[in-house]
Amino acid sequence: MAEKMYSISVFKTRGSGEEPIVLASAMNVSSFSILQRSGAKEFITFISRTVAGRTQPNTRQQVVEQEYRAYTHARSDGLACVVCTNEPYPERVAFALCNQTMTEFTEAFAGQYETATNLKDNHFDWPQLTKTLTKYQNPREADQVLKIQKDLEEIQTLMLQNMDKVMTRGDNINDLVEKSGDLSYASKTFYKTAKKTNRSCCIVM
Repeated sequence: MAEKMYSISVFKTRGSGEEPIVLASAMNVSSFSILQRSGAKEFITFISRTVAGRTQPNTRQQVVEQEYRAYTHARSDGLACVVCTNEPYPERVAFALCNQTMTEFTEAFAGQYETATNLKDNHFDWPQLTKTLTKYQNPREADQVLKIQKDLEEIQTLMLQNMDKVMTRGDNINDLVEKSGDLSYASKTFYKTAKKTNRSCCIVM
Protein backbone atom coordinates (compact mmCIF):
# COMPACT_ATOMS: atom_id res chain seq x y z
CA MET A 1 0.00 0.00 0.00
CA ALA A 2 1.34 3.42 -0.96
CA GLU A 3 1.95 6.06 1.70
CA LYS A 4 -0.74 8.74 1.86
CA MET A 5 -1.04 11.93 3.85
CA TYR A 6 -4.65 13.11 4.04
CA SER A 7 -4.36 16.36 5.95
CA ILE A 8 -2.31 18.84 7.94
CA SER A 9 -4.19 20.99 10.45
CA VAL A 10 -3.05 23.69 12.88
CA PHE A 11 -5.24 24.19 15.95
CA LYS A 12 -5.55 26.63 18.80
CA THR A 13 -6.47 24.65 21.89
CA ARG A 14 -8.58 26.46 24.47
CA GLY A 15 -8.88 24.16 27.47
CA SER A 16 -11.85 24.22 29.82
CA GLY A 17 -13.54 21.49 27.81
CA GLU A 18 -13.89 23.69 24.70
CA GLU A 19 -13.14 22.17 21.32
CA PRO A 20 -10.01 23.44 19.53
CA ILE A 21 -10.31 25.93 16.67
CA VAL A 22 -8.84 25.04 13.27
CA LEU A 23 -6.54 27.96 12.49
CA ALA A 24 -5.47 26.61 9.10
CA SER A 25 -5.74 23.30 7.30
CA ALA A 26 -5.05 21.53 4.02
CA MET A 27 -6.60 18.27 2.88
CA ASN A 28 -6.23 15.74 0.06
CA VAL A 29 -8.91 13.06 -0.25
CA SER A 30 -8.34 12.26 -3.93
CA SER A 31 -7.67 8.61 -3.02
CA PHE A 32 -11.33 8.22 -1.98
CA SER A 33 -14.16 7.76 -4.44
CA ILE A 34 -16.07 10.89 -5.45
CA LEU A 35 -19.06 9.82 -3.38
CA GLN A 36 -16.91 9.31 -0.28
CA ARG A 37 -14.86 12.50 -0.41
CA SER A 38 -17.24 14.80 1.43
CA GLY A 39 -17.70 12.28 4.24
CA ALA A 40 -13.97 11.59 4.38
CA LYS A 41 -13.16 15.31 4.73
CA GLU A 42 -15.57 15.76 7.60
CA PHE A 43 -14.41 12.61 9.35
CA ILE A 44 -10.73 13.58 9.08
CA THR A 45 -11.58 17.01 10.52
CA PHE A 46 -13.45 15.33 13.37
CA ILE A 47 -10.56 12.97 14.14
CA SER A 48 -8.00 15.81 14.00
CA ARG A 49 -10.01 18.11 16.26
CA THR A 50 -10.75 15.34 18.77
CA VAL A 51 -7.10 14.32 19.04
CA ALA A 52 -5.81 17.91 19.21
CA GLY A 53 -8.14 18.66 22.10
CA ARG A 54 -7.01 15.60 24.01
CA THR A 55 -3.26 15.96 23.68
CA GLN A 56 -1.54 17.47 26.71
CA PRO A 57 0.86 20.42 26.20
CA ASN A 58 4.45 19.44 25.35
CA THR A 59 3.27 16.02 24.25
CA ARG A 60 3.23 14.10 21.00
CA GLN A 61 0.98 11.15 20.35
CA GLN A 62 0.01 8.78 17.58
CA VAL A 63 -3.64 7.76 17.53
CA VAL A 64 -5.05 4.90 15.46
CA GLU A 65 -8.64 4.90 14.25
CA GLN A 66 -9.47 2.28 11.62
CA GLU A 67 -7.00 2.78 8.75
CA TYR A 68 -6.17 6.34 9.80
CA ARG A 69 -3.17 7.53 11.79
CA ALA A 70 -3.32 10.90 13.53
CA TYR A 71 0.07 12.28 14.59
CA THR A 72 -0.23 15.17 17.02
CA HIS A 73 2.20 17.59 18.60
CA ALA A 74 0.85 20.06 21.17
CA ARG A 75 2.91 23.00 22.41
CA SER A 76 2.72 24.79 25.74
CA ASP A 77 1.45 27.98 24.06
CA GLY A 78 -1.81 26.33 22.98
CA LEU A 79 -0.77 25.65 19.39
CA ALA A 80 -1.18 22.08 18.11
CA CYS A 81 -0.66 20.38 14.78
CA VAL A 82 -2.26 17.16 13.56
CA VAL A 83 -1.08 15.22 10.51
CA CYS A 84 -3.48 12.50 9.30
CA THR A 85 -2.06 9.68 7.20
CA ASN A 86 -2.62 6.05 6.33
CA GLU A 87 -0.75 3.28 8.13
CA PRO A 88 2.36 3.01 5.88
CA TYR A 89 3.30 6.71 6.18
CA PRO A 90 6.48 6.97 8.34
CA GLU A 91 5.92 8.09 11.90
CA ARG A 92 9.14 10.09 12.16
CA VAL A 93 8.28 12.12 9.05
CA ALA A 94 4.76 12.89 10.30
CA PHE A 95 6.01 14.10 13.68
CA ALA A 96 8.78 16.17 12.08
CA LEU A 97 6.22 17.74 9.77
CA CYS A 98 4.05 18.66 12.78
CA ASN A 99 7.00 20.46 14.32
CA GLN A 100 7.97 22.26 11.11
CA THR A 101 4.38 23.31 10.38
CA MET A 102 3.93 24.94 13.79
CA THR A 103 7.26 26.74 13.46
CA GLU A 104 6.32 28.12 10.04
CA PHE A 105 2.80 29.04 11.17
CA THR A 106 4.21 30.95 14.14
CA GLU A 107 6.58 32.85 11.85
CA ALA A 108 3.82 33.65 9.36
CA PHE A 109 1.15 34.75 11.84
CA ALA A 110 3.01 35.90 14.94
CA GLY A 111 0.96 38.40 16.90
CA GLN A 112 -2.25 37.48 15.09
CA TYR A 113 -3.41 34.21 16.63
CA GLU A 114 -2.14 34.26 20.20
CA THR A 115 -4.68 36.63 21.73
CA ALA A 116 -7.32 36.70 19.00
CA THR A 117 -10.90 36.05 20.09
CA ASN A 118 -13.99 34.89 18.21
CA LEU A 119 -11.89 32.90 15.77
CA LYS A 120 -13.69 30.63 13.33
CA ASP A 121 -12.36 27.50 11.66
CA ASN A 122 -9.75 28.15 8.98
CA HIS A 123 -9.50 31.78 10.02
CA PHE A 124 -6.06 32.12 8.44
CA ASP A 125 -5.58 31.82 4.69
CA TRP A 126 -2.29 29.94 4.36
CA PRO A 127 -1.67 28.57 0.82
CA GLN A 128 1.75 27.31 1.92
CA LEU A 129 0.06 24.50 3.84
CA THR A 130 -1.49 23.07 0.66
CA LYS A 131 1.92 23.17 -1.02
CA THR A 132 3.44 21.33 1.94
CA LEU A 133 0.73 18.67 1.85
CA THR A 134 1.32 18.10 -1.86
CA LYS A 135 5.10 18.05 -1.57
CA TYR A 136 5.27 15.59 1.30
CA GLN A 137 2.87 13.01 -0.08
CA ASN A 138 6.17 11.30 -0.83
CA PRO A 139 7.83 10.83 2.59
CA ARG A 140 11.22 10.30 0.95
CA GLU A 141 11.00 13.89 -0.23
CA ALA A 142 10.38 14.88 3.36
CA ASP A 143 13.44 12.94 4.50
CA GLN A 144 15.60 15.04 2.22
CA VAL A 145 14.06 18.45 2.85
CA LEU A 146 13.02 18.33 6.50
CA LYS A 147 16.47 17.19 7.66
CA ILE A 148 14.75 15.10 10.26
CA GLN A 149 16.43 15.49 13.62
CA LYS A 150 16.05 14.05 17.09
CA ASP A 151 15.41 17.44 18.66
CA LEU A 152 11.96 16.33 19.82
CA GLU A 153 13.25 13.62 22.10
CA GLU A 154 12.68 15.68 25.24
CA ILE A 155 8.98 15.89 24.40
CA GLN A 156 6.91 13.07 25.79
CA THR A 157 5.56 10.81 23.06
CA LEU A 158 2.52 8.65 23.67
CA MET A 159 1.94 5.83 21.20
CA LEU A 160 -1.69 4.80 21.40
CA GLN A 161 -3.38 1.81 19.83
CA ASN A 162 -6.82 3.24 19.26
CA MET A 163 -8.95 6.33 19.44
CA ASP A 164 -10.86 5.24 22.54
CA LYS A 165 -7.73 5.62 24.65
CA VAL A 166 -7.64 9.40 24.14
CA MET A 167 -11.21 9.79 25.35
CA THR A 168 -11.98 11.21 28.75
CA ARG A 169 -13.71 8.91 31.19
CA GLY A 170 -17.26 8.22 30.12
CA ASP A 171 -16.66 9.12 26.47
CA ASN A 172 -16.26 6.81 23.51
CA ILE A 173 -15.68 7.35 19.82
CA ASN A 174 -19.19 6.30 18.78
CA ASP A 175 -20.83 8.79 21.14
CA LEU A 176 -18.58 11.62 19.92
CA VAL A 177 -19.35 10.77 16.31
CA GLU A 178 -23.08 11.07 17.01
CA LYS A 179 -22.67 14.40 18.84
CA SER A 180 -20.04 16.00 16.59
CA GLY A 181 -20.82 19.24 14.82
CA ASP A 182 -18.13 18.40 12.26
CA LEU A 183 -20.06 15.44 10.88
CA SER A 184 -23.12 15.44 8.66
CA TYR A 185 -25.43 12.45 8.42
CA ALA A 186 -23.49 11.28 5.33
CA SER A 187 -20.20 11.46 7.24
CA LYS A 188 -21.57 9.47 10.16
CA THR A 189 -22.71 6.85 7.67
CA PHE A 190 -19.22 6.91 6.12
CA TYR A 191 -17.68 6.22 9.54
CA LYS A 192 -20.07 3.41 10.41
CA THR A 193 -19.63 1.75 7.00
CA ALA A 194 -15.84 1.92 7.21
CA LYS A 195 -15.87 0.52 10.74
CA LYS A 196 -18.13 -2.35 9.69
CA THR A 197 -15.87 -3.09 6.69
CA ASN A 198 -12.76 -3.14 8.88
CA ARG A 199 -14.46 -5.45 11.38
CA SER A 200 -15.42 -7.83 8.58
CA CYS A 201 -11.85 -7.86 7.29
CA CYS A 202 -10.60 -8.75 10.75
CA ILE A 203 -13.09 -11.61 11.01
CA VAL A 204 -12.01 -13.01 7.62
CA MET A 205 -8.39 -12.92 8.66
